[in-house]
Amino acid sequence: MLWGVWRWPFLFVTVFVLLIGQAKTCQAKEVSVELVWKFGQAGWVEIQVERGSYQLILDKKTLDFPQGSTLQVGWGGWSPVWRINSDDYQAFKGTDLEIKETGGGNLRVKMPKGDDALYRGDMFLDWQKDHWRLVNRLDSEDYLKGVVPIEMSNGWAKLGLEGLKAQAVAARTYLIKHTQNGETITDSPDIDQAYAGVKVEGEASAAVEATRGMILVDAQSKQPIEALYSSHSGGYTEDAKNVWGNSDIHNVSHPDKFSDGVGGAADHWRFMVSAPLLGSTFGLGPVKKIGLDKFPSGRVQSVLLEDGFGNSLKIPGRKFVQAFYPFGKSIQANDFLGSLFAVRSAAVNQAAFEPMQLTSFLRMFATQRRSSVEDAGPQLAKIASSSLGVRAEPQPYGVFIFEGRGWGHGVGMSQWGAYHMAQIGYNYQEILNFYYTHVLIQNVTG
Repeated sequence: MLWGVWRWPFLFVTVFVLLIGQAKTCQAKEVSVELVWKFGQAGWVEIQVERGSYQLILDKKTLDFPQGSTLQVGWGGWSPVWRINSDDYQAFKGTDLEIKETGGGNLRVKMPKGDDALYRGDMFLDWQKDHWRLVNRLDSEDYLKGVVPIEMSNGWAKLGLEGLKAQAVAARTYLIKHTQNGETITDSPDIDQAYAGVKVEGEASAAVEATRGMILVDAQSKQPIEALYSSHSGGYTEDAKNVWGNSDIHNVSHPDKFSDGVGGAADHWRFMVSAPLLGSTFGLGPVKKIGLDKFPSGRVQSVLLEDGFGNSLKIPGRKFVQAFYPFGKSIQANDFLGSLFAVRSAAVNQAAFEPMQLTSFLRMFATQRRSSVEDAGPQLAKIASSSLGVRAEPQPYGVFIFEGRGWGHGVGMSQWGAYHMAQIGYNYQEILNFYYTHVLIQNVTG
């Protein structure tokens, strides 16, 4: 969400767990999810009834829409158009349309470029001047079955089911917190939490069922908390105030031993960038010096860049990370993944600088470019950045190496830490109690 160890005693006197049959908080039985992750700004969409039966409500008419039926909506240049199955296209006269489930089924949504997904429940579409807006309406527990496995992984169920249960509770809490007044949330991990529909459902569904109705509430008010989480804390969770500016007693910074040594690239990463590229990214000349202002957790609050011409610029830590973050790509150990990092410089003539690691780095990009390592030149001076690889011409200004830990904002629950806690025997209540403070776990069904 949001921006996919060893056992020790719990010394928490301000954290309580209460499992009760009912609570005053109302749970959203149905949720509306705007599909922006894959289908935002969609000019043309095809929706097919994969199974089950539906009704199509279109231009003030209600039509049967049985299994195998297809609706295509698009843009005729001046106005929106639609057609059913292989019929002729017709101009769209209304403002919205709905495909409403009448007997349990699934809808397949396709885009011209090949993106497709499968969804339970109803589909609501409305025309937004130059694109179609899609909203999936479905049962909240079915929604969570499309959230938990993509926020974590179905593969974690065998050894870390309790971690998936903790994720299910956190995701359910987030859902209720953000839909208490009938609001629509999105399927985007950059805005709300990731939701990918039926295709990702699997072993993680057991965690949703096992925690049905369970959410985190404030210990005093009994209202849903802001249950934040990220992939990997880097060994130290962050205070919500240091990320979003607002204090939150449920999401405070503390050491996280359970995220140490797990998570692969998310646990330790290294990013290299040349002084000229670093400077030009922020409108400066080749960078000569970097200063870091840090929070107690070790995360960077701001970065001070100074170039060789006497210019300087102070950049917020998160903005600095976003300039190099690998948006939309699978992460690698040479990516810039978060604001928990240190930095050092290396002169371009530093030929002995970690030769094995440097050679491996150059070999990777040489292979990608179908050239030899010799053609690329095993010189630090030719590195542009970890994401862009090497360039033919060397530069004399040096390279900066960022050594970091963690993936994401680090507030709330660390997903890798939760998985590790589950592996070594903690249950989901203990996992949630470790990552959130001043909370109760309550059942809001009924």
